[in-house]
Amino acid sequence: MNLRQNAAAVIENSQGLILACERRKPRGAWQLPQGGIDESESAEDAVLREIWEETGIEKEFLTILGHSSKVHYLFPHTVSWESNKGKYDGQEQIYFHLKIVGSGWKLADETEEFVAFEWITKKEMLKRIVPFKKECYIKAFNELFGEDYGN
Repeated sequence: MNLRQNAAAVIENSQGLILACERRKPRGAWQLPQGGIDESESAEDAVLREIWEETGIEKEFLTILGHSSKVHYLFPHTVSWESNKGKYDGQEQIYFHLKIVGSGWKLADETEEFVAFEWITKKEMLKRIVPFKKECYIKAFNELFGEDYGN
């Protein structure tokens, strides 16, 4: 099984809500900011880079509170990932728990990958996530927040 190494961001605001992102394609698909870890970077550097690229939030406004152990999911046959071209069977992810700090940070209106952003509860995120990623989100949330988010 060939898994792409990936870092995902659970960004929490001062009200305890997390940032959910609506994908440009397909519309209506929500997820956390995430992306591949380049060979020359750490998972921590990758998650901060991905957050900036995908949300516009700069790293000086983020504090990393912790991270999960690695979890993975497989791509369903119905999902077409143009840049993958059959190279990977799925993704192995580390989920980082981050907190927005300070004032003056900005969230993009939209980015190349996402058309909308919302601050929602963790339980709402689990309702919105595509089914093939849900188990990973539950495992990461259980580990990061010490609560039972079900299965």
